[in-house]
Amino acid sequence: MRRYASMLRSGLALWLGAAGGLARAEEPKAAEEKPAAAAPLSAEEWAAQRNETFETVWKTVDEAYFDPTFGGVDWAAVREKYRPKLEATGDKPALRSLLQAMLGELRKTHFSILPREMSVFTPQERSRVGTVGLGCLYVDGPMAIDAVDTNSPGSLAGVHPGDTVLSVDGIEIAPLLTRLEEAGVMPSRRGLYLEQFLNGRLRGPVGSTVNLVLREAGGTERKVDLTRADYPGEWSEPMGDFPSTPIKVEKVCSPEGIGYLHFNVFARKAMKDIRALLREVPADGGLVIDLRGNGGGLTVMASGIAGWLTDREFSLGTMHLRQGHLDFTVTPQRGAFLGPVAVLIDSGSASTSEIMAAGLQEAGRARLFGEHSAGAALPSLFKALPTSDLLQYAIADVQTPQGVLIEGQGVIPDETIVTTLADLAAGKDPVRDAAERWVKAERQRRATAPAAPAK
Repeated sequence: MRRYASMLRSGLALWLGAAGGLARAEEPKAAEEKPAAAAPLSAEEWAAQRNETFETVWKTVDEAYFDPTFGGVDWAAVREKYRPKLEATGDKPALRSLLQAMLGELRKTHFSILPREMSVFTPQERSRVGTVGLGCLYVDGPMAIDAVDTNSPGSLAGVHPGDTVLSVDGIEIAPLLTRLEEAGVMPSRRGLYLEQFLNGRLRGPVGSTVNLVLREAGGTERKVDLTRADYPGEWSEPMGDFPSTPIKVEKVCSPEGIGYLHFNVFARKAMKDIRALLREVPADGGLVIDLRGNGGGLTVMASGIAGWLTDREFSLGTMHLRQGHLDFTVTPQRGAFLGPVAVLIDSGSASTSEIMAAGLQEAGRARLFGEHSAGAALPSLFKALPTSDLLQYAIADVQTPQGVLIEGQGVIPDETIVTTLADLAAGKDPVRDAAERWVKAERQRRATAPAAPAK
């Protein structure tokens, strides 16, 4: 199994608002932050900057939120609730916590404050996001390791798929899960939040250390200290205030014509590999698209990829904004692959992944395998704040062609298949196996089906 943790931050507002501050733990430790060299602000300058930042966040949401009723939340009253607390915020981390708590009142995903020290806009800044080469998976409660990159810090330390993560940097996972359960967060959303939290702690500046306590498959507990290394692969290009993110694409076409595609983020730079595989799969072959652990990205890419899978125009859904709506129309591409398509999803599949999966499912163009998706599908933008931190804010809600809202509900696969710790430890991937069996059977069925009568 290959799951790639998305480096995009899809927002922990509901997590923070419902579970009492878990999102704060995701921010990098103060000792690991490396702010740009600049003269420190005076007390008066800081007060002015934090006030301007607060007003920018509140006003941006006030003007852009897709629902003019704010889902029943009195947004003006929220401002009055948090505005008096500004004076007690003496630094950026304190201000981030206050702003995140304010955004949490909306109880929606895709609202968050991203520290500038952990965002990447230039090649020189890529050292801010080091990797330990581990993928994480929510396995019915425990957080488990499900992928270990070869020659990575995790691999060299003897970490194995199927190991359970008990704590990271002294923060125990079990109490976080309990708080999410007590807050009534649905299981698939719990998985998304815990995966985001753990992946957020695993990444950090190159050369810094993360401390894990693991339980191995045999039950033995051990402590592991991992030093973060440079990310060895490609990065996406920044787009305005949208930062760069590491890209991983796995593509293979078997000798019998079954293509497998897995990518961690919808980024333009990944399209060359995606298109290459779609062109490689033979017309009478089959295709498995693995969106597990893919937290989203450029929504327009979902329509673009879907256009390589159809000979007719259809819609993946509708984006509802404050001032109107926009359809995700799929336009057929010349030489499109028209054979059987399976899509794999799980609790780490969010945003654009959910939009694409749901749209293909409702159009009858793909069969979905795996587990219930995250239910975190609000299109969003990034905005630089006066503090230089980034605000991520949702600008729309998304409805499937059949009128189903994905946010808070998620996408239900056609075949639910649960991956266990035993599967991970044994190197098995029951979801991919089931999907490939279906693709092969469907391919055979089509090959032997009587030809349709000429019109």
